[in-house]
Amino acid sequence: MALPLNSFVLIVPLNDAESFLISQIAQKLGLHTILSKQTHGASLDKGRDYFPIIKKGKFKKVIVVEMPGPKTEAKLKKSNIDLIIIDHHHYTGLDRAHDSSQKMLSSSLEQFLELFKLTDTKLKTLGFDPRLVRGIGIHDRGFIWELQEEGYSKSEIKSLLEFHDALISQIHNPKTETRKQAIAKRAWQSRKKWREFFIVETKADIQLRPRLSRIVAEEFGKPTPLIIIEHKRGLVYVQESDKAMDLFRKFGGFTFGQDRNWGYRNEKGKSRVSLRDIKSIV
Repeated sequence: MALPLNSFVLIVPLNDAESFLISQIAQKLGLHTILSKQTHGASLDKGRDYFPIIKKGKFKKVIVVEMPGPKTEAKLKKSNIDLIIIDHHHYTGLDRAHDSSQKMLSSSLEQFLELFKLTDTKLKTLGFDPRLVRGIGIHDRGFIWELQEEGYSKSEIKSLLEFHDALISQIHNPKTETRKQAIAKRAWQSRKKWREFFIVETKADIQLRPRLSRIVAEEFGKPTPLIIIEHKRGLVYVQESDKAMDLFRKFGGFTFGQDRNWGYRNEKGKSRVSLRDIKSIV
């Protein structure tokens, strides 16, 4: 017998369009939802302790979206709580990109829809456009190129990106977003070419990568290899490269976009990864 929905609690960080949409659908379903304020790199082992909330609510199943935290996960399992992990990324020492047969997992949104058997009919009943919902999951899995592979037309992709941006606008501060977009454009204009890669850097304290990815996609209309360095945030990325997993195996960090994209955060207590280090691998 299936457990009632009030037996579940969902923990999800609102840090991109996919996570925001998961939270919206979950709340429409009537799931108890805990929204994390952590940005990319979110972890159950950082910040807020969710264990007291889970115990007080007597939840039997805890669903965690893209917040890897081995210590907290182990604690939950020891308390006989059924932990459901929704993720599709590689992290240092932790493979959340593949299932037990080593098949690459679908996006977190797609996994969520499958978990609750949310058909197109059910999504419509909840007030969502199924094509747009599934498109957000596909976009997160493989960006615009995956939407094309899945048969989305140019007009559908345009509508999907507008929907994506509307979701993001509820996370970003509209007062500062215009400035951040302008910084991303300036960083792109100052790009350097090295082999097949464009190297793009910023010293501003902004999340350059997603904004830059859209700029590059609009300009070239095809997957374009990038090396992105966010000096202030300590993040380095390599996108659209078959060397992404080589970088991950060498330096750790995380992967995304079906293991063709890699990122690493330079922070205290960790080995630093420089542009020179990246060039030695790619």
